[in-house]
Amino acid sequence: MPAKAPNQQQWTLRFKQHKTTVLLFVTQSQSFTSIKEDLLDAMKARGIKDINGNLLPSDPEAIVFGVPIDKNDPGKGWVPLEIPEVSDTDTKGKGVKKGSVLNQSPLGAGLKDGAMLAFKFRDVDAQDVMELDDEWDVVIPTYDEEDGSQSQGQ
Repeated sequence: MPAKAPNQQQWTLRFKQHKTTVLLFVTQSQSFTSIKEDLLDAMKARGIKDINGNLLPSDPEAIVFGVPIDKNDPGKGWVPLEIPEVSDTDTKGKGVKKGSVLNQSPLGAGLKDGAMLAFKFRDVDAQDVMELDDEWDVVIPTYDEEDGSQSQGQ
């Protein structure tokens, strides 16, 4: 694997579906198309065939990313990370929904190192990503679940 140029800062992004978390190293300017390919390759390399009954797609374009409504409380839910097509004449960004981005890279999307994204799979034959349901299968562990076996009296 060729060495990356020193001016390209590498970030770690956390991708979640159900109880599965995949950490990927990406560059700030890496395209989301490339990131989808890397995510699918990483899951295949680990022998993951499905997540909570959802079969891994063969096409990376079947992966849809979501961002938390509140990055400080991902339990509040997720919205699609959309990359809308905006015409050159639309200088005010009218009609762009909250949670949309105008750039196809993590930096352009306003993400930071360590950002958490949800992912799910769609039918690549579907005409529009917007036809997806708003449900995101992401399980965020709570402190009680993680610390349930430790005693309080010490």
